[in-house]
Amino acid sequence: MTKDVKFSNIKGILIFLVVLGHLLLIVRGGMESLILLIYAFHMPAFIFLNGYFAKNVTWKKVLNLLLLYIIFQSFYAVITYVTHYGEIFTFRFTTPIFHLWYLVSLACFYAVAILLHKIGKYRIWSMFIIAGILVASVGIRWWATGFLIENPTISGQFLSIQRTFVFFPFFLLGFYINKETMGKYSAALGNFKFKALLSAVLIFIIVYVLSNNPLRFENAFYGFLQSSAFSNTILQFLKIEFQQYIIALIMITILFMLVNNRESTLTKWGDNSLVIFLLHPIFFFIIRMFAADFTTWNPFVKLAFIICISIFACSSLVAISSHIRWLLNPLDSIQKLRRTEILEEEA
Repeated sequence: MTKDVKFSNIKGILIFLVVLGHLLLIVRGGMESLILLIYAFHMPAFIFLNGYFAKNVTWKKVLNLLLLYIIFQSFYAVITYVTHYGEIFTFRFTTPIFHLWYLVSLACFYAVAILLHKIGKYRIWSMFIIAGILVASVGIRWWATGFLIENPTISGQFLSIQRTFVFFPFFLLGFYINKETMGKYSAALGNFKFKALLSAVLIFIIVYVLSNNPLRFENAFYGFLQSSAFSNTILQFLKIEFQQYIIALIMITILFMLVNNRESTLTKWGDNSLVIFLLHPIFFFIIRMFAADFTTWNPFVKLAFIICISIFACSSLVAISSHIRWLLNPLDSIQKLRRTEILEEEA
């Protein structure tokens, strides 16, 4: 299948924003607005793309993700202890470390995609499953508030259940949309100049809306915090939930309107986004050890520094990606190792 450069470029932008967003958390003084805007859409957009490319996903892909989770959960248990991110050294596979929730959630998304394919994407039972997921996506954080109060020993990040449901609608949207439909919407919006103007207006509106309740929106965007972290009443909760989904959808639309299909550095970053995603927290944990040194820096200097580190992180990880490709597909690597052992025994 021919690679679509536009999608690679979008993934390149998104993975850069993932790295930038994480590093900005270290020096967040003066960076709050940018952090908020990034977290409003970068993971929803990634998950939308996961759904779009999940048309022929297999159980092998699900198992591969779970193996990656086990490997990197173990790896980061060591890294977080060495860099003093965690107070104690522990292997807790039920609570994903830092960014690894995404692997658990993605495995769940793919499992449901396989189920929907088996039943039939447009059969009545599939519609019931989707309706149930959408109801849970809206209500799970309201329900979790009471549940976690009654069960204080359970983490809100347990097996990434909350995040999985909160972000599930974006996966389903990508799963059911096709290239022809996306092309029609894009063409209907006119030429690039109009799209750029429309995007600028929409972003201005979004920034204005976010500025009214920045802390509430930030807590909502993370996905794993229960409703009490960003709302006091059920009406306020539903309002923020609705705004969260609308803002993310608008930003996803803007990405597809503005990103071109010319190959660039972004293309390489997008094609190697999994490598960057899995390993970039090494930079985060190391730099975080010196977080106190950044408190007196000018915000613009901090931003320039973090952007440079983010570019370096993405580029350096792409540079070594060919040497660690085997690590991204542990199931294939295990199978190849077994075949090699069998051939050696036969020889």
